[in-house]
Amino acid sequence: MLILQKLDPQVVKQFIEINKDLVRRRFPERRRKEKRKGGAPRIGEKWVIVLLCVIGRIEGVPWRLLPLKLSLCDFLVREGYLRVIPSKTTFHRAWQNTKVGSLESWIRGMGYIRATQWEDLECAVDSSGFKIATGSLWRYLKWAKKQLKKTSKIFRKVHIIVSLPSRAVVSITTSTSITHDSKVCGKLFQTLSKRLIKRFKIMHMDKAYWDEDILEWIEQEGMRPDVPPKENAIDHGTTSAHDRIVRAYTDYPGLIRHNNHSEQRASVEHVFGLIKLRPLTINDRKLNNKLKTLLCPFLWYNFLLYAQSLWR
Repeated sequence: MLILQKLDPQVVKQFIEINKDLVRRRFPERRRKEKRKGGAPRIGEKWVIVLLCVIGRIEGVPWRLLPLKLSLCDFLVREGYLRVIPSKTTFHRAWQNTKVGSLESWIRGMGYIRATQWEDLECAVDSSGFKIATGSLWRYLKWAKKQLKKTSKIFRKVHIIVSLPSRAVVSITTSTSITHDSKVCGKLFQTLSKRLIKRFKIMHMDKAYWDEDILEWIEQEGMRPDVPPKENAIDHGTTSAHDRIVRAYTDYPGLIRHNNHSEQRASVEHVFGLIKLRPLTINDRKLNNKLKTLLCPFLWYNFLLYAQSLWR
């Protein structure tokens, strides 16, 4: 069906125009020495080719069919984005040179624009697993002897921070399937925009993020942690955020219903559910390329959130 599948020229054009400024800063041109006179002109700037690569990964189009699909988008040559439609080799080379961190920065940049438009004052953190390798899952579990390490090559965890109520992804990173959520939380906080940290008042999390260091960092940044304590949590009688939350949940059980906003934490699962509604096609062999393909749906999700205001 990929042969009959067509790319909508209007959607491709809008995707390029909206992301133009964000991509130019994150994918700058390399400084090259002056070429000899008579050399062939360049096909196009790097950021345009990277944008088209992302569109191909989102739609699941193989590299050999991507030039054919883009031939219907005649505005690329007419409006000066490209001199000619690149070949599959050009697309593949540009995708190989693209870094995972650049795509993550791109997602955060678009999420920041959407969060500031809605004037979000809260955020939520969670993670979910994605299958990135083909193969029989039964064969792995049959001989794994209940060890998740044997299946870690099949799955990959994606950790995100979602701003509320817009539900835009403002921070994202990946890890192996056996990594605990609290171990990656620090990396998510480091990549979160400082302006959004000052804006957010509450951070919603589940019990997986119940850690003294995480709670202290949240309070130091001026936010209130909304996280239910674990069953084995102990009150040491100090004034730390860890002990105050345990003390409040023990002495005032009614605060659980008033302060525990489970619907806000469920909003992150709603974002993952929307992304998983569309099957993800990952045909890459290298792990680095698999991670970049895994990030493309989140980029498309933020784009749709931003474009909704323009479509109304």
